[in-house]
Amino acid sequence: MERTVTFHRIYEDAIPPLRSDKAALGTLPSAAFQYCEPVRTASAFGWNIFPPRDIRLLWDGVDIFFHDEDEWCSFSSIHLDSEFMDYWDAHAPEDLQGCAPPFLTNIFVPGVIQIWSGYLVSSAPDWSVMIGPIANVPESKSYACYEGIVETDVFKPCPLFINIRLLATDREIFIPRDKPLFQVRPIRRDCYADSSLIHEEYVGLGPRTEDGGGMSQQDWDGYRSTIRRTDPTEETRDVGSYAAARRKRAKQEQAQD
Repeated sequence: MERTVTFHRIYEDAIPPLRSDKAALGTLPSAAFQYCEPVRTASAFGWNIFPPRDIRLLWDGVDIFFHDEDEWCSFSSIHLDSEFMDYWDAHAPEDLQGCAPPFLTNIFVPGVIQIWSGYLVSSAPDWSVMIGPIANVPESKSYACYEGIVETDVFKPCPLFINIRLLATDREIFIPRDKPLFQVRPIRRDCYADSSLIHEEYVGLGPRTEDGGGMSQQDWDGYRSTIRRTDPTEETRDVGSYAAARRKRAKQEQAQD
């Protein structure tokens, strides 16, 4: 089977990508983990990516400072270390020597920086990667991750970055190396194409007609199968039936492949 996404770990000290798990790094309430299959599925969709080293930042509302070698310094871009730069130059083609991806970049938007993971990423034909916050894990009050989609089937291997917006001012913002920072998910290009976003809308609950209307008999039958009734004597849908149906469907599709 062809790999959908390929990670190139070019900074050897970077922590390997962590396959996302259904417990959202252990943060999901037990009831959600046990009964809410949509939350479990979203939590497990993708890989969690770590920063390549500890990051200490300070933002005063205008300027951003990075803590390095026991002092705070302003910056436009910072590379990981001289050892990595030597390693890059020893292996890169002559025209790319000195062109290693920067570790931190202070971009033109106030309070926004770009963090490189130490990885390059590529994907199979017609697949892209969606980069953003970790699903269902509470975000920090000090910073927030932006979301983006990169067509890494063509622009590959692409440096795997995340853009973050700093939220806290006049206090240290610490981003630890051993805690996942963002999530990478594979997504087919046709999923976000304009042709996939054409939608249809019906209005009201009246009978469906050729001129419009609301709900057909098929709609009502489908709705009936998705709900749980408050009266237990009328309940026909077992707890966890959605999860069971989803797993059965997945097994059937795997068998067909």
